[in-house]
Amino acid sequence: MDESAGSITTRPVSEVFHSLGTRPQGLTQSEAQERLTQFGPNTIQEIKGKPLILKFLANFTHLMAILLWVGGVVAIIGQMPQLAVAIWMVNVINGVFSFWQEFRAEKATAALRKLLAPYARIMRDGTEQRILAEALVPGDVLQLNEGDLISADARLVEESELRVDQSMLSGESHPVRKTSEAVNRQDLSVAEMPNLVFAGTTVVAGTARAVAFATGMHSQFQ
Repeated sequence: MDESAGSITTRPVSEVFHSLGTRPQGLTQSEAQERLTQFGPNTIQEIKGKPLILKFLANFTHLMAILLWVGGVVAIIGQMPQLAVAIWMVNVINGVFSFWQEFRAEKATAALRKLLAPYARIMRDGTEQRILAEALVPGDVLQLNEGDLISADARLVEESELRVDQSMLSGESHPVRKTSEAVNRQDLSVAEMPNLVFAGTTVVAGTARAVAFATGMHSQFQ
C-alpha cells in the first residue's frame, strides 16, 4: 500500500483502490485501526523548538556564517575595511532572510492546524460515516461535497464538476478544476496534478469521491 503521489496519478481508476490497499466500500474498522497504528493520527504536529532568539542567532553562528565573520576580520587585518563591511553585510542579510523564511514556514504550519476540518465523511465497513478527521488513514474513501474542507491528500476516483480552492498550497487565486482520470505528464508538480486533492484545501463546487494516500505529517502541508 506504499504508494507515492507521483505514481498514483498515472494509474487508472480501476487500479487506484488496489494500489492503495482498499476498495470502493472503504476499509474495515480493523484495517483502519491497524493503519492508524502504522501511520499515526491525521494531525499536523506542533514541534516545540528553540526560543525565537536562539533560532535567530543560529543563522549567524553556523559554519558558513562563522567563515564569513572570520573573512571580515581578515579583511580588516589586511587594511581593507570596505571589503570587511561588505562581507559582514552579506552575512547579516543572509541570516535575516533565512530566519524570516523559517519563521514564515512555522506560521504556515500553525495556520494549517487551524484550517484542517475536525470531521471527515468516509466509507467504512461499506457504510458512509462521519468520523474525527484525526482518525483518517491512507486507504480511506472520502466523500466530498461543496464547502467541505479536505482532510488528507487523496486521489480522485469519481467527480462531478469538481473545483477546489488550493490557494493555501499553490497561491493560485482561482478554483482549480479537478478530474478523476489518470494523468501522465512529467511537466507538472505534485501540487499541480488535476487528479489529486490536498489537506487544507476546500471544495468550491461539485462533488467527488477520493482515496486518501497521505495523512498528517506525510501530507503536502507537512
